[in-house]
Amino acid sequence: MAVLLAWIICPIVFGICFIIQTAYFLYKILNSRQTDSSGESSVTTIPMTDGEAMCCMGWVWTSCIDKRTNRITLKTFIAWYLVALSFDIIITVMFYLILYHYNRIYV
Repeated sequence: MAVLLAWIICPIVFGICFIIQTAYFLYKILNSRQTDSSGESSVTTIPMTDGEAMCCMGWVWTSCIDKRTNRITLKTFIAWYLVALSFDIIITVMFYLILYHYNRIYV
């Protein structure tokens, strides 16, 4: 039985991206979460340097970092994770379509 190579490669690519991003997300949340009380409300933040945000999250997310404390809010960090997961799904689907339509290679 011939199996389309895209059915093998695409889940592997998605799985690797998913595992790396989820591990980073959980590591940052579990190890460095801190609640800052400012005024009447408390905000949960995570320490994040500009370089770390640039390499792991992308240059757009560096604008979300508080420059005084080098921290990012937990809500923004969760939003980054959801956007990154959506981006992984889109990239995987595009990769599948490219492999399927242009290179119908069977194993």
